[in-house]
Amino acid sequence: MKKALRELKKKITNLTKPRQISDERWNKFVKQATVVLMSGGESARFLDVTKNVAVNKNAFELPNGDSMIEMAIRMYSTAGFKDFVALVYHGGQSIEKRLGDGSNIGVNIRYSYDPERPVGKGGAIKHAIIKGVIPRNHYSIVHNPDDVILGFPGNFPRHIVAGHLRGEAKGALATVVVVEETPYTFTGMKISNNIVKQIQMYPQIPIPTHIGVTILSPESYPYFDKYFDLHRKTDFESVLFPILAKRDLLAAVSIPASCWLAVNNAKTYKELIRRLELKTN
Repeated sequence: MKKALRELKKKITNLTKPRQISDERWNKFVKQATVVLMSGGESARFLDVTKNVAVNKNAFELPNGDSMIEMAIRMYSTAGFKDFVALVYHGGQSIEKRLGDGSNIGVNIRYSYDPERPVGKGGAIKHAIIKGVIPRNHYSIVHNPDDVILGFPGNFPRHIVAGHLRGEAKGALATVVVVEETPYTFTGMKISNNIVKQIQMYPQIPIPTHIGVTILSPESYPYFDKYFDLHRKTDFESVLFPILAKRDLLAAVSIPASCWLAVNNAKTYKELIRRLELKTN
């Protein structure tokens, strides 16, 4: 089974590490970029943890006094980013109450609420662009705060920006951050003539997986104008990505799978707490 999975990976994945970028190029990017935090979801599966529908899970206080959205902001602000936008709807006031305008942590945080109804990630970005909360001449690093980055061996923001600039040099308008493989959450089997030949618990499936982080060049924004409707709920991954991929306008950069934790239910929340405790001990 492992051999077959290795062969599958060779057939569908060809990813290389981007070269480091100069300090001059990095500083130029930082000055013309906004970090966009997707924080408007209902998070129904996380109610077992928050116990309160009015508290957005990204603002939920962890046992160490932190929150997932603050962890994300700190990661980018430490790297030099100062401009942040939180796209909010469900429990949006809990996000705003937690963060304020960001001045207490040395950053600028603005908010964009969905217009009257949830419009999905694609609609939320379009709405923020129309309002000018996301400047049309800025790059956007779109990050779901509950896609937590832990233990990255280096500077995560600088690594993904290097990957985006490499793709942009080839004509790409957006870059997806991926892991090259993810664990299958069930028991894997190899079966021949109805007889099970091999068993493997939680095998790593070698299919690149988007981790909820995307970099958008300003040239991608007209696609939001054209393809997204504020009268219905749409996610930009399902609408924009196929269009860009078909035109060879979508790049990718990878990180180790061990550095990504999608915190979307009580089980993964417990894993986050465990890993944070290991980090402090």
